[in-house]
Amino acid sequence: MIRLETGQATDRGRRREKNEDSLLVEGELFAVADGLGGHRGGEVASAMAVETLAAEVKVMVEARTEIRRRHRFGRRSSHSPAPTVGELLGAVARANREIHSKSNSTTELAGMGTTLCVLAVVEQDHREALAVVNVGDSRVYRCDESGLHQLTEDHTVVQEMVKAGMITRQEANAHEYRHHLSRALGIESKVVIDDWTLVPVSGHRYLLCSDGLTNEVADRDIHAILIQLESPVEAADALVSLALKNGGSDNVTVVIVDIADVALP
Repeated sequence: MIRLETGQATDRGRRREKNEDSLLVEGELFAVADGLGGHRGGEVASAMAVETLAAEVKVMVEARTEIRRRHRFGRRSSHSPAPTVGELLGAVARANREIHSKSNSTTELAGMGTTLCVLAVVEQDHREALAVVNVGDSRVYRCDESGLHQLTEDHTVVQEMVKAGMITRQEANAHEYRHHLSRALGIESKVVIDDWTLVPVSGHRYLLCSDGLTNEVADRDIHAILIQLESPVEAADALVSLALKNGGSDNVTVVIVDIADVALP
């Protein structure tokens, strides 16, 4: 069984009229979504992403648990059943369809979309693992004894150019299209979703964040705060405060998840 400790913080920033970011901290399911779209589309899309994710995961897990109960299969010895990676991906795909449908059926929400990055405890081969899911340029990092590691890949036009060898990483950092997404939820009826499965290790710290943090705070400064502040709540507040101090040009959202302990099954 995995024991987690968490902290979260969000702010609309110094230049935005409203906060179009949404976050989810529910049991062993965590997410950050950064909405885009005119009028109120961004805040609607990001809220739909995290709400649909949570609701779909719950429905899928409950249905699987009931099937197991009926067939007297072994049950996971935990306070709450975990989703599988497949169920997590299915929930994100459902969120994409819901946002796309809402965008197409509501004039003032036309063209809305959102990023979504997710960290969750999942069931894999009757054991607990961690899963990371990502669409867009909101990020998931892991902070461990070897440093700070970005686990997700940004789905931006510029990142695609870097991968194709068209520009260098240094050129990408100053490119005029560096914030243009190549992939997001809600833009098309289907979306490619990246996913990774990780082994949970006691002492590892995970950071989920919108680009309102990473556009204002360098990775080295993010790392410094994550290793200096033991409390995930204090670390989340400090990261958001630093983003605001450095300009706060966008909404900024942070979720920190600490792997406090990993008990043997």
